[in-house]
Amino acid sequence: MRIELRNYIIRNPQPEDVGGGTITISAKVVGYNRTFTASSLVSAFIDEDNDECSSKEDFNYFLMESGISDDDTADAITELINNVYEVTSPASNDYSPGYDLLVYLLLVPTSQIEDAFQIEEAVRVWFDETNNIPLRPASKLVVKSLARKIHDKVTSTGEECTICFEEFDNDERRVVTLPCGHDFDYECVVKWFETNHTCPLCRFKLPCED
Repeated sequence: MRIELRNYIIRNPQPEDVGGGTITISAKVVGYNRTFTASSLVSAFIDEDNDECSSKEDFNYFLMESGISDDDTADAITELINNVYEVTSPASNDYSPGYDLLVYLLLVPTSQIEDAFQIEEAVRVWFDETNNIPLRPASKLVVKSLARKIHDKVTSTGEECTICFEEFDNDERRVVTLPCGHDFDYECVVKWFETNHTCPLCRFKLPCED
C-alpha cells in the first residue's frame, strides 16, 4: 500500500492547563468514499503506554472498515505514529510543545494500484487540495451564530460526531449544524474552527477571522 503524508504545524501555543497542543488527523483511502477526521492531544497520541487514545483507535477502525488488510493497517498506523514522533521531537526546529498539528494522509491500497497514471493523478489532486487549504480560523462571530440544538435521538440524521467519533447518544448533548447540513459535537467543532474555517467533512468554507 502506498502512503502519502502532509504535516501542517499551527503555531498558536496552547496552555499546559488544557493539556497542550492537539493533533488532527484527516485521512482518505482511494476507492473508499468516506473521509476520516479525528483529534486528540499530541501528548496522548505519542504516549506509547496510552492504548486508549481515541484517535489511534478510531483510525484503526476506519482502516478496517475501508477494507485495508491487517498488515497494511499496522504499517499505516506505524508510519503515522513515526511521522508524528519525528515532527514533534525536541530536535525539531519547527515544532514546540503546545503547537497544534494537522496531519493529512492519502492511502492507496494495492488493489487500486493497477493504473500508475491514475494513481499519480489521484496523488497530485490530493496534494493540490492539501496545499490549497488555508489554515485560518473561522470568524468567531460566525461560529457563535451557528445553529445549536440539544441532540434528539429520534429526529437527528447523524449518529456520531466525525471529529471525535463519539455517538450522539446523550439527550443533553449540544450539537452544531453547519450551513452545509453536517452535525458535530459543539465543543469539538468550536475547537476545530479555532484553526480551520472549512467543514471537516465536505470543506464547506465559513468566513475567516480577520
